[in-house]
Amino acid sequence: MKCVKHGGNIYEIADKLGVGKEEIIDFSANINPLGLPDSYKEALVKNINIIENYPDPKYRGLVEAIANYHHIDNKYITVGNGATEVIFSIIENLKPRRSLILAPTFLEYERALIRAGSYVEYYYLKEENDFQIEDEFLKDIDENLDLIILCNPNNPTSQLIDKNRMVKIINHCKKNNISLMIDEAFVDFVDDPDQVTMLSFVKDYKNLYIIRALTKFFAIPGLRIGYGITSNENLLKNINDYKEPWTINSYAAMAGEVVLKDQFYIKRSREWIMAEKVHFYSQLKKINSIKVYKPKANYILFKLLGDKKDLREALLKKKILIRSCSNYINMNNSFYRIAIKDRKTNEKFIKALKEVLYES
Repeated sequence: MKCVKHGGNIYEIADKLGVGKEEIIDFSANINPLGLPDSYKEALVKNINIIENYPDPKYRGLVEAIANYHHIDNKYITVGNGATEVIFSIIENLKPRRSLILAPTFLEYERALIRAGSYVEYYYLKEENDFQIEDEFLKDIDENLDLIILCNPNNPTSQLIDKNRMVKIINHCKKNNISLMIDEAFVDFVDDPDQVTMLSFVKDYKNLYIIRALTKFFAIPGLRIGYGITSNENLLKNINDYKEPWTINSYAAMAGEVVLKDQFYIKRSREWIMAEKVHFYSQLKKINSIKVYKPKANYILFKLLGDKKDLREALLKKKILIRSCSNYINMNNSFYRIAIKDRKTNEKFIKALKEVLYES
């Protein structure tokens, strides 16, 4: 299956525009604008020579840091070069014959499932219901399915699945012997992550697989660190026995060990997202030509109303890159996803958007 296009490709856009990539304001990648934590910069300087040795193939320091951060047993953890590697690895080992994913949702689930030989079914989220899962979702879950993948908060809709509904889903999956993968890559950006995550269910539900990533929240997309958490120890043994060695480099492994202990950065990040999410959303809501969906994560989905203008191309003329959602199933070229950035950059975006929509 062909590769799919994601956000964040400023290199392609810089070539297209004939400008330096530093001139582009990238709203297509959902990365914490506070940037790299100082704690990691300092650790990097002090430990620059660690690349003279191979990384620990079992990444014991990184796994221990993750276990301590989540207060879980380290035997439940597998790490990878980004969440995508973990997703592909778990699916490859589960070997599901039939799987169910949301539409729209993160595009790599479908690629991983098809590569593993799975037949893919879709639960179409309804625009009129703000792309929320409804109670009828449980009716689509039966013993013919082997795997369900849910992204929470969902990408690109920035919507959450209610915790009570998620509990019903996991119990229904367990009853029907269905594996449930929940991708929580953006859960650190929601108002109360502890009230959303399903980590506390891992120990008692061997059919549950939680996916997490450090990339977005700690602003380290160039390093790539993701991890999976499950109490299915047989599956974890298979993954660890057959995976390629050293897929995480030494600097990335060290980053995980350092940033998860950085409570100052975590607190500052939470304060930023709590304030900017409300402010940016309220400003976007004032623009008449778009419909804005209330975000739960650090990105916002909106729909261009009426006008057939290509907003991505129009904003590129102002060196602003946004994510067109036209390649998501159940979306079209009127939907766009934008990251929430710092106040000054968000205001630049509002001004530019109004100008291309002639609302300034």
